Amino acid sequence: MESQVENTSSGDLEVMYFASLNDFMNYMDNQINTLEATVNLIEKNIAQLEPRLAGFQSLLNIIKKLVGNENIMLTPAIEVTGLKIIIDPKPIDEYDVLKESVDSMKDKLTVLRKVRELIRTIIASTKLDVPVLVQVRGGVPIKMLIGVSK
Repeated sequence: MESQVENTSSGDLEVMYFASLNDFMNYMDNQINTLEATVNLIEKNIAQLEPRLAGFQSLLNIIKKLVGNENIMLTPAIEVTGLKIIIDPKPIDEYDVLKESVDSMKDKLTVLRKVRELIRTIIASTKLDVPVLVQVRGGVPIKMLIGVSK
């Protein structure tokens, strides 16, 4: 049975249709693999950034001692319609964005892996080959409707 994946966006929620549980499982595998590759790339970028960050923080501490001001504003930032634009980011700005993002992605990976294991268990236990409707929020399945009687 060929998969018909369809996204219907509505705010934060999306709906996806799959021809079978196996198609949903394949989709989850692809999502996890893609996210793992992205996390690995970001972690490499963080590792490359850490020496620059250490030097920057050391210099910043010296400047704070000389100036006597703990709240030095170093990065010009502009916010336009909720989007923060940082011009000429410092290593700490880059590090904070990368670290916050990779931590969030790792949390998402944990949830996706748990969902994948649940789907794997359902497939192995039931041998169902039926359509599936999945509601997703932020890329994470939150509801799965299995069309058993269809």
